[in-house]
Amino acid sequence: MAGAEVIAFQKGDPFPAAEVLDLAISVAIGRDLAASEEEMFSRILDWFLRPASRPEFMASIGRLLERGWISRRSGSEGDFDFCLTNAGVDGATTLSGGMIRMIDRGRGHFKTAFLLQMLELDKGKCS
Repeated sequence: MAGAEVIAFQKGDPFPAAEVLDLAISVAIGRDLAASEEEMFSRILDWFLRPASRPEFMASIGRLLERGWISRRSGSEGDFDFCLTNAGVDGATTLSGGMIRMIDRGRGHFKTAFLLQMLELDKGKCS
């Protein structure tokens, strides 16, 4: 995947801190799947078959900003005009790759690199 680095965890290294909602929001931002909070809430409902509350959503955005995974686009005037930083692309790619391997249960049926390329996280990347 261009611009993304799948980080190999070393023994004792911490995992990138992220809750499921953090990862979902960062992937949606990275793929330009939501241009507003309303669209993001709709996307979350579609993916998880349950809505996210506004406090859950705002806490997740706060964590992503604090962690440096997302930032506001320069010159942004909208409330929901975020882009994915390099750290966000790397973190989302690493966690997504781990989830693909976890779902595959180590059998190697899923081609992780191919599936990660399908994410196109660079689409919503900060320029």
